Amino acid sequence: MQPTIKIVPITAELYPIYYDMVQHTQWGNPMLPMTYNDKLWGDIVCIDDQIIGGWVGTIKGDIPLARIIAKSIYFDSYPVFLNEDYEASYLRLLIDAIKQHADTDKIVMLHLTHWVRGCEMLLNIQENNATFITHLQTTEADLWKLVESKQRNCIRKGEKSGVEVLVLQGEEALGYLSDFQRLRRRTQQHAIKNHAQASMLLKSDQYFTELFRNPQATLFVGKVEERVAAVALMLQSGNSVYYYSGGSDYELNKKYCCSAFVIWKSLLHYNNLGLTIFDMGGVPVQPTKEHPAYGVYAFKRSFGGTYQEFTAGEMIISSWKYRLLQFLLSQRKLLRFLSDKL
Repeated sequence: MQPTIKIVPITAELYPIYYDMVQHTQWGNPMLPMTYNDKLWGDIVCIDDQIIGGWVGTIKGDIPLARIIAKSIYFDSYPVFLNEDYEASYLRLLIDAIKQHADTDKIVMLHLTHWVRGCEMLLNIQENNATFITHLQTTEADLWKLVESKQRNCIRKGEKSGVEVLVLQGEEALGYLSDFQRLRRRTQQHAIKNHAQASMLLKSDQYFTELFRNPQATLFVGKVEERVAAVALMLQSGNSVYYYSGGSDYELNKKYCCSAFVIWKSLLHYNNLGLTIFDMGGVPVQPTKEHPAYGVYAFKRSFGGTYQEFTAGEMIISSWKYRLLQFLLSQRKLLRFLSDKL
């Protein structure tokens, strides 16, 4: 008897099962919320009522007036399946169903963010991104061998200087939210001082409050001289962990190498937990030393992970709406000027 294959929209009833499936896959989805909300959109694949795959993202631009040309779905992963056999058999079916679903719901485009990892797919607008991947489930000595010698010296200095690393989740992590935001802003300011084009994505306290409460999020806090000197936020998903964001006090970090020690301790933490992949998060693609984010690239490279490029971008559902949206976005200065005059 042939199994019954169904591809159905995600619902509040199906979401907990889908979420649990994602957390047991290799790459998972680091930005997937724990609980269902009405901004989630996507389809799941079932065999005889068992969920074996799916693709779920977040609706954006779904507000009056804007939704006509801006309603889009942002995916923080490629389609996720229980195993490679299911992916090989049903990936094309799922993508076709997603496109049809998006067309019916008047979606303009599907946007794959810089968090996507795993399989590749054909995109209309392609963005090349990169990261460094460290394979875990090894010994501390083997991880140490991967680290560049200059960074080893920094880690030793941090340890000898008595840098204390706190591993925090939930409400304990929230107790350091103001320090986290302060150090992220200081890191950005220092980067801009060195290169006017440098920047980092700053988000609100509300955004990070929700993120810190996710049990998959862990905040590593480096303290020295009774001061918070470095922070690193990690997101666990599937069998992987992602370095999401961090920051440091420039003077304290220069003196005690706090950031290097914090990242090293986080590597050991997740290695001890039995995860398989430590993903350093986004870096520029093959940057020169003149690139504004070259320092970030060099820092993440120094921990010995394998350089890996991956593809994000956009899958266009409605070509004319997409072109109109891009035109209007290009006229933002004019729109602001007219808005001020009206």
